[in-house]
Amino acid sequence: MTLQELAQNKNIVLQCHDIPDADTVGAAFALQQFFKSKEIETQIVYGGRAPITKPSLLMLIDALDIKIDFVKEIPANTDLLITVDCQYGAGNVQKFECKNWAVIDHHRAEITEGNNTEIRPTLASCATLVWDLMQKENYDFAANPLVADALYYGLFTDTNGLAELRHPLDRDLADIPHNKALIKRLKNATITLPELKIISNALGNENSIGRIGLFKAEPCDPNILGFTSDVVMQVNSLDCVIVYCTVGDMGQKLSVRSCSREIMASEIAGFVCAGKGSGGGNIEKAGGFIKESESYLIAKVKEYTTAYDLIYAGETATNLETEKRYRKKPIPVGFVKTTDMFASGSALTVRTLEGDIDLKASEDIYIMIGIEGEVYPILKHKFNKNYTILDTKYESKAEYIPTVIDRISGDKRNILSYAHFCTPKDDKIVKARQISKLTKVFSYWDTEKYFSGKPGDYLAANESDLADCYIINGKIFVDSYEEIAS
Repeated sequence: MTLQELAQNKNIVLQCHDIPDADTVGAAFALQQFFKSKEIETQIVYGGRAPITKPSLLMLIDALDIKIDFVKEIPANTDLLITVDCQYGAGNVQKFECKNWAVIDHHRAEITEGNNTEIRPTLASCATLVWDLMQKENYDFAANPLVADALYYGLFTDTNGLAELRHPLDRDLADIPHNKALIKRLKNATITLPELKIISNALGNENSIGRIGLFKAEPCDPNILGFTSDVVMQVNSLDCVIVYCTVGDMGQKLSVRSCSREIMASEIAGFVCAGKGSGGGNIEKAGGFIKESESYLIAKVKEYTTAYDLIYAGETATNLETEKRYRKKPIPVGFVKTTDMFASGSALTVRTLEGDIDLKASEDIYIMIGIEGEVYPILKHKFNKNYTILDTKYESKAEYIPTVIDRISGDKRNILSYAHFCTPKDDKIVKARQISKLTKVFSYWDTEKYFSGKPGDYLAANESDLADCYIINGKIFVDSYEEIAS
């Protein structure tokens, strides 16, 4: 997706996520200025429960003369809605009905990606993504210094003052000329004195559940919750932090932080808010809202601490030896050699239905594509032992189209363009059992992230290596495997 393609529309609305921050506002402002250079007028909007109150963000909006509207609906004649730093239909953005929509975001994909999406979770900020897209259109940043200021500050705030730059494009944007005096003023206008008192009181209002710390704040701007949770997350005895405040008689607003591989911030936010509101974010930072009482929130956090079984491939005793044996049905599936897609040694992220897997391209690593579009890596020698290659190009009718991303260059490739069919051999045997409890599995492939399974899914492993266990969706397992005699 290119900005030039988006510029074919006449009436464009740029939507920031609810409770906007400097990254979403700065990126939307930059896009607005790009479209303005193409003589296309746009409107920047956001929805949600509350207008912007954060001092530094209000200062940015005033300094750059950004026009942004807090709305309940968008104009009926909108030709294209572009969600910026968020994804259409996701939990942190009000869903406005529209004819067409597009996504420009740097968070982990929460929606099915397609031609109308540009999602790069390898980047530290949406500002970086927008900067890259505008560079490809030869936008003159030197002639438009306010745009440079907006993007620089968006990156600055989303990377903890540039301390968390992780991609070459992030580092390149950090070098862009900018108004140092303005950035200094913004950097030192994060909170007001009354908000400092709220933070101070919250820090003393702690209720820990194991290594999860809960801190209650007085009603405040959600950004203050985020600021407080960033501070508390530095406490060495805590793996996860939830700072919350009661919003009138509506419920609880949450800010979540995690530094533990066993707890994804987005996951615990979604668990706590499930069925009672919405929660989401990324691995380390998330937020949410529940239409329930404080006691309900505390009870859900306690429930979360015992809700999951944890399995570490090669470490946790899974006792699959005594389980039933299953043969993979002779249904053609897909496979890709990682080195057909990227050069050997490339750092890759494989986007799966269950989550992302990080690995390196290698002659010894293939990627399998299952009947529902699920993807998972496999070693070459295991592939050769268990599958027969068919001389036909792979085609899939699955709703989800897998992608593989080069984490350094950001290059994203559709796996189907490189895939071929194969069929399981008769000796492709696994042992498996249906799980009855929420389960997290850390695989051999990525020891820092886990796959989550729910009751009805299966824990399985190849009979030749029972320690290399993984989760298989319940429906996919039933469709793909058949029981055989022990």
